[in-house]
Amino acid sequence: MVRSSASRPLPVVSVMAALALTGCEPAAPPAAKTAQKAAHGHDHDHDHADHDHPETLAAGVAQLAEAAAAVEKHLASGATDEADEVVHGVGHIIEDIQGLLPKENLSADAKAAAAKALDEVFECFDKLDTALHAPAGKGEPPAEVHAGLKSRIDAAIKSLKDAL
Repeated sequence: MVRSSASRPLPVVSVMAALALTGCEPAAPPAAKTAQKAAHGHDHDHDHADHDHPETLAAGVAQLAEAAAAVEKHLASGATDEADEVVHGVGHIIEDIQGLLPKENLSADAKAAAAKALDEVFECFDKLDTALHAPAGKGEPPAEVHAGLKSRIDAAIKSLKDAL
């Protein structure tokens, strides 16, 4: 059974909403964008329409795998701003997959495994997002955080693929 956001602890829902909705807001006036950029260290001037919404679970899982590979590539090359954009997009992809999961003809066990894998992906990318937004010189570098999470991300994506 897929857990609804109502069954998640409030901090997880809050963080998921922040990841999934960052940039899914109306265009802010220039002063608000400047304040937002100052608060987060970068601009989130994109909207929810910036990504293709998958029509099938398989397409959503493929998008998630592509996003994970893109984050790894960007971090390996030191392109943290680009990695950050993809990390924020992962929240949208997770949301899309969660919406598709109940529509798929999967067993209850497969749906439960997929929901657990999505929670794992979310947790990993949340930790990575925290590292990307840490003040300079505070905490581990994002590439090191990613290196520590890579096997968990890969295993979760494999679990999603296996559920198909």
